[in-house]
Amino acid sequence: MTAIAATMLDGFVPTTWTPLPPLDAGVRVLLGDDDQQLVATAQTQLDRTADIGSAAEAGRIYESMYPHADFVWPRLRAITEVDADYFNTSSPTTVTLADPLPGAPLGDVPISDTARASSLAQALATLHSAAPEPVADAGFPVEDPSRSQFLILERLDQAASTGRVPSSLLQHWEEEFEKVALWHFLATPIHGSLDETSVYTDQERVLALAEIGRLRVADPAIDLAAASALIDPAALPTFYDEYRNSRPRADEHVIARAELLAEFAVLDWLLEAVDSGDETAVEDAAGLLSSFNEVLFGSSADASASAEEPTSESATEPADGGDTRGVAPSSSAPAAAHAPDVEAAITETAAPDVFIPGAQPPSAPSDDDSEFDSEPGSQVRTEPTRDTDETDDGEETGRIR
Repeated sequence: MTAIAATMLDGFVPTTWTPLPPLDAGVRVLLGDDDQQLVATAQTQLDRTADIGSAAEAGRIYESMYPHADFVWPRLRAITEVDADYFNTSSPTTVTLADPLPGAPLGDVPISDTARASSLAQALATLHSAAPEPVADAGFPVEDPSRSQFLILERLDQAASTGRVPSSLLQHWEEEFEKVALWHFLATPIHGSLDETSVYTDQERVLALAEIGRLRVADPAIDLAAASALIDPAALPTFYDEYRNSRPRADEHVIARAELLAEFAVLDWLLEAVDSGDETAVEDAAGLLSSFNEVLFGSSADASASAEEPTSESATEPADGGDTRGVAPSSSAPAAAHAPDVEAAITETAAPDVFIPGAQPPSAPSDDDSEFDSEPGSQVRTEPTRDTDETDDGEETGRIR
């Protein structure tokens, strides 16, 4: 990776390297020379070349729309493509060099403090307050509200055909999503890909938003629903109140749509499971829907409908469920005096779960717990003092001769 990076940017000759969490991207390394540090990423897990190109353009759009934002975003410095032999992949691999982001990815510990919940709300309010024209003019997708409503109702029909959704839930969603007033809003620029790997924080606020290649003009409730999966239920009222206060011109139904879309994420998981053909995942998704049905309507609510047997066709088309959480913080090496607050937590993959608002609230950490394993300043992976060094978590860091 260091050899590739040395050919990508004039004047950048890396002399130190530190492995970073892959965040589903493949290989990520923090490289440094005497003057700067950059993050090199090799997209070995899947072909995301199109997203990378979009992210580069999105970065330019962000720069023009949010010059005074309280958060930052990825700034790509160079992009190249290398032969498959470099990383033993089946096709050429895209490698990027970008400025490091401050803080650390959120990971699978939900935001439980009001300070960071408010900070995330303020960041999204800033995103959604910009004019949509620059995004549309740059060729990013523009989603019409009526089209969004149609697609949701279409997915609801598909889910009903599986026979695995309690009828009370189906009726609830049909009645809510068919309300005309719900869809009277102006589409805005949205992030479009918020998750536990794209929100970078310290212990006090949101510092950066990554994965910006899905920028588009659409329903701002999409971002709010995605953010709600990253926030402890106890902090959600603060999050929504702060969003309202920070964006007073938001349409009056944006929070209601966000809450409905957050509920609907469980149904989307069922559809993905059915499409991919994993019976275990289908059963898991159906169980979550039944649990959510009980939370909303009580144990007496249409239990017979929730137990309705699927047709032979739907029973044999289950699937691979997706997870909404990904990584968990672990300990890291001490920081050097002048090291930037970059990739603060070295993380490792944790078991996936699916968060249903109200149905499976994650337990809030105790007052003695913190979001990270040590003080903010100690979360930075720094240049080692030896030629090679084995860290506590088994990762190697090194000096390049």
